Amino acid sequence: MMKKSKHDGFFGGLYKRNETFFIIATLMFLVSMFAGYAFAGYLDTVMGAVLGSLKKRLTEGELKLTTSSIFLNNIRVAFLIYGGGLVLGLFTSIYIIINGALLGYAAARYPLGDFIIFTIPHGIPEILGILIAATAGFRLGSFVLHIIKDSLNIESDLPFLKQLRYIIEINADEFWDSVKLFAIAVVLLIIAAFIEANLSIPWGMYIRSVL
Repeated sequence: MMKKSKHDGFFGGLYKRNETFFIIATLMFLVSMFAGYAFAGYLDTVMGAVLGSLKKRLTEGELKLTTSSIFLNNIRVAFLIYGGGLVLGLFTSIYIIINGALLGYAAARYPLGDFIIFTIPHGIPEILGILIAATAGFRLGSFVLHIIKDSLNIESDLPFLKQLRYIIEINADEFWDSVKLFAIAVVLLIIAAFIEANLSIPWGMYIRSVL
């Protein structure tokens, strides 16, 4: 059971309870991003194919530069990251590392200045949303782990379902924290999708014209 302080606000308390997971997710993302940038030449076979697939989807119209299309693509990634927590956070870690490495790889394959200019408007809420989705995934993984650990102490002389219900109840705060975090991630991804579809390119063109 997580400790809650009555003096913590909604967002403050949510952050404090999940700070460690957020830091872990951020470090994983940053390290993999810098690795993707630094070792881009070695990652061409894998990351080049992924980037090529994204370009093909754009060219063929499967992925469009509209708010809804971008959001649906991003929310699919966020669901994979969050749902990966069901396997004790293993797949959450894998997906966050892949996304970080892909971003770093993409930055190495375009002029860095242009890449930053055109991606920073939507990149800030999008990356934050992905990191919070990963935090939610790790919290979900912690919930699953505690359920498993507590289930090992179930006594044979007491009703099984009653004990299981109690175990779920005492760990329920972790599950609901993961849901709240994921909801925040979804809001950030909606904002990011709107910015990417409507503002990032005009912003980038303007900034490049005045530099």
